Amino acid sequence: MNICIAKAIRLSVLAVAFTVTSSPISAQDKCTLISSDITTFYFGVETPIPDVNHPITIDFFHTDLEVAFTQTGWDIAVASDDPDSPPGETTVEPAEALLYINSNARINLSFIPNGFEFIGAKPGETFWVLPQSEGSGALPLGLCAEEADISRLCDWDPNDYRGANTADRWFEVKAIAVIGPADANFSMWQADAIHPPVVFVSTAEGGINQDDVFYISAGSHSHLNWGFTKPGLYEIDFQISTVYKCDAALIADIAPIGNEFYRGNCIVDFDDFALIALHWLETGCGGQGEALDWINPAFGGTDSCEGADLDGNGEVGVGDLAILAEQLFHCGYPGCGP
Repeated sequence: MNICIAKAIRLSVLAVAFTVTSSPISAQDKCTLISSDITTFYFGVETPIPDVNHPITIDFFHTDLEVAFTQTGWDIAVASDDPDSPPGETTVEPAEALLYINSNARINLSFIPNGFEFIGAKPGETFWVLPQSEGSGALPLGLCAEEADISRLCDWDPNDYRGANTADRWFEVKAIAVIGPADANFSMWQADAIHPPVVFVSTAEGGINQDDVFYISAGSHSHLNWGFTKPGLYEIDFQISTVYKCDAALIADIAPIGNEFYRGNCIVDFDDFALIALHWLETGCGGQGEALDWINPAFGGTDSCEGADLDGNGEVGVGDLAILAEQLFHCGYPGCGP
């Protein structure tokens, strides 16, 4: 059974239970945008194998780049339906895996069809495509977010014109950098027989920029086409982001960072200390009870001390400093902390 289909069966049961027992996340639920470390995936286009630096060759069988945020933090891996593996699947750290593009992925066209120039291929020259559908003999590669702990993720709308334009528990998979053979191009897209291709990543169109991103909702699975224009090794960096419900006990996270979801960044640091110092000994504060209202004036808040009155006694003083000192360098989501 396909890895993500099997996981979907398990998670659908959890989703039903979660829907019944949970309430919608409100504007004051301290939802904050969090991002993983940059993760490098390695693609070998007809490179010599085995590769001593990436010793586990992934080829032929349905495979996913798994992205998830769980109770222990970020979980990013390569998962392959390997019939030779006792559990029927192989999960590999990205640095250990060589995602192999074999000769079945070769394409050579006398002209590049209209709308597909983003691949960066040239007429009459071979390029390689891992197709979004199975059965070609090339590696079928997708993205899977079905291991995510949805209970702590927040709904948000990326406003992406390519389909991620409604509120959902989205993961942003952003291309950061591509290192490959000289004059090579890399691309990711989806297509069908009727509509123009939907391009998510293309180095041929001005290099990597803010538009080189794919959104996948928690609990889902998606396949794409992956294009390469030269043989050789490609190192492709991705960073994963999502919006997470920060621990409500982390009340000292008050410094504004321009986060559209929540004023803080879910970490108590020196920026929060600086805000308390800025309002030191001020009186007439609205108190912590109104601090979240102050964050978004749409809620009618008027806290003149910007949330620095952590203990809610109407002034910024020693009690607030003590709370901050206790929480300093603490983080309100799994995987980070003092």
